[in-house]
Amino acid sequence: MEVWEKAYIKDSKFLESTHGMVGCVICHGGDSSAEEKETAHQEIVIDPSEEGCNTCHSDIALLNDSSLHTTLSGFISKLEARGGDLSEGSALDTAFDNHCQGCHTSCGQCHVSRPDEMGGGLVSSHVFKKTPSMQNNCIACHGARVGDEYLGNNEGIPADVHWTQETMTCTMCHGEELHGTGMLVSDRYSNSASTQCDDCHADVWTNTDDNPQHQQHLGDLDCQVCHSLAYKNCSSCHVALDEEGVPCRTSEPSQILFRIGLNPIRSAERPYQYVVLRHAPTCAGTCDYYGSDLLPDFDAEPTWKYATPHNIQLHTPQNESCNSCHGNADLFLTEDDVDPVEREANRGVIVIQVPAPQ
Repeated sequence: MEVWEKAYIKDSKFLESTHGMVGCVICHGGDSSAEEKETAHQEIVIDPSEEGCNTCHSDIALLNDSSLHTTLSGFISKLEARGGDLSEGSALDTAFDNHCQGCHTSCGQCHVSRPDEMGGGLVSSHVFKKTPSMQNNCIACHGARVGDEYLGNNEGIPADVHWTQETMTCTMCHGEELHGTGMLVSDRYSNSASTQCDDCHADVWTNTDDNPQHQQHLGDLDCQVCHSLAYKNCSSCHVALDEEGVPCRTSEPSQILFRIGLNPIRSAERPYQYVVLRHAPTCAGTCDYYGSDLLPDFDAEPTWKYATPHNIQLHTPQNESCNSCHGNADLFLTEDDVDPVEREANRGVIVIQVPAPQ
């Protein structure tokens, strides 16, 4: 879009809204008394999100200051766990600024426009949306894996039942956790506001008489082990700058597969022995363009990580019968599935002994 198209106010609904009535300069700055364009636009703020929104929405802003969308602490915690030095000016800090920082979203990039990383542009003229657009905001950033799974865009894999049967949008499950809780967390599974299946399906714990599989496995299998299908796995991502200095990424082709492994984040909240694992798009040399050995403790974190695929089905190939899963080595993450150079990193999640047939 042209620059003027991204800012053009043509919808009378905005002018009649609360945000439209406060006047442009309250949020964007500039000089509304000036008659010349150049003078009027001096010190103008294109995306006034943080400072501008905090004035009226201080309660939400206080929570958002520590949210994963704002801090990117999910990326930071994994890089530091692998021995990465993110001190200001370090080689890894430069790589982080070039390739990760663009994922940061401001208030406006969820509620008014598309994220800058995805090209920007207002979603509905200048009208503010209390609930972000699933297509223009959530899936704009989270489309390659989660979005394709949820909408059924992976060839041969049906869309999630929460979409096909209920038309549930992202915020219907994840709305509580988007702004965070005010506490800094290392990943989304550490967020106390993170949604879980039994938030809506508590009856699976009480009505087990008609379901022997629930009766047997509720405490030791994560729900997705039985109720999700194959999903996208990415590997060997490398970051660099192209000839024009634009950040770019390359990786091996993704794989659509399904793997069950041992739980890498076992806790009272997630006590399961077996969970679904997804290969993260990383490798020991991900940031080699910026320097050698930038992740000296790479093996400290598994590259096959805890996952919650968004392609849930009531009936799946692995829950057709006990022995659809038991004894079926093709479903489990075994040593043969793991790149030899990553086996040490994944020692804690590799299944050594596949559960025996019943």
